[in-house]
Amino acid sequence: MYHGVGPASPGWLWNHLTTPVDVFEGQMSLLKERGWSTISLDELYAHMAFGRKLPGKPVVLTFDDGYLNNWVYAYPILKKYGHRAVIWISTDFVDPRDLVRPTLEDHWEGKAELEELSAPGFVSWEELKRMTGSGLIEAQSHAKTHTWYFSGPRVIDFHRPEEAGGYSAPPWLGWNMYPDRKFEYISAGLEKDIPLGTPIYEHGKSLVTRRYFEDKGLTARLVGHVSANGGAGFFLNRDWRQDLLEIVGDSPGGGRFETDQEYEGRVRAELVQSREEIETALGTEVKFLCWPGGGRNQRVIRIALEEGYLATTTHFNDPQRRNVYGQDKTEINRVGCGSPWVWHDKIFHRTDPGFFLAMLSDFAGNKKSIWIMRLYKLRYVFRCYLFGKC
Repeated sequence: MYHGVGPASPGWLWNHLTTPVDVFEGQMSLLKERGWSTISLDELYAHMAFGRKLPGKPVVLTFDDGYLNNWVYAYPILKKYGHRAVIWISTDFVDPRDLVRPTLEDHWEGKAELEELSAPGFVSWEELKRMTGSGLIEAQSHAKTHTWYFSGPRVIDFHRPEEAGGYSAPPWLGWNMYPDRKFEYISAGLEKDIPLGTPIYEHGKSLVTRRYFEDKGLTARLVGHVSANGGAGFFLNRDWRQDLLEIVGDSPGGGRFETDQEYEGRVRAELVQSREEIETALGTEVKFLCWPGGGRNQRVIRIALEEGYLATTTHFNDPQRRNVYGQDKTEINRVGCGSPWVWHDKIFHRTDPGFFLAMLSDFAGNKKSIWIMRLYKLRYVFRCYLFGKC
């Protein structure tokens, strides 16, 4: 499981999920050197369902979310070493513009300077079409919205300027308010367009949350109060939070939960629409689903299978699941890519290709690999604490 490959994007909430370009290339080079075979999800499913024989050392490489850097950096390296991969697409985030941006391959050919390569953002349909047309990349569903929804009436915070307490709205607040602009949120910063004072309620991942629809009247009163009392300057008042909480406490509860029928209909629509959008745009078949943020339960898994998905990513790094014949063919288990590797809240990006390969081997059932992994981990921890290189 990868997300992004490319330069760091300081200030971006999920910057830690990006694997450095040279680290990724080292991993792909070693995969080829050591004889690993990158296979498709169809091949994996045929093995799990029917016992179909796989090549030696098989592995499925997957990329969550469809970031632009998958096209700019990851795809040229995959092509260089002849590896195949899967990109899980959340269709709300695909860049709708008719764009084909320069890639690392253009840089290698002298057509673009390294500094000219853009990375923050998401792939366009045309870029996806070129990747899937190569035969190396398959696009599968990561659902449609990949967001969070309010899950109850309890207000836990308010949108305010970053300088007022060092807090800005979670990105999904902007996604839900401006869904047509989700593809540009990394570079555009949608939080600046959210009215100050907007309440943030308790929340959960969209596909496993029975959605709470906020009281619009309360939101209007809160936003209006902030606007009438200085806007951003309102938050310089030491008692601003108590002031807003009093408005919340004095307001009648005007919100509501979606019904059980609405919830199930929403989940079905999201899973079906994302598949249809990918198939229509790319002319490919979508059979597999990766749950956004891992948010899933038995009910949504059942819905996905009822709607025609062959399998979903229902496990992560489960030592009892090896994705082999005899196990449930509808449940795919995954493992992290080793960069980032997280230890006690410290994030390590600059890991070795050997560490990546040891993680894969351990995941595939080679028990000796765990000792190699431990040696690498000790090295990274010592390097971090002795030399500050984390």
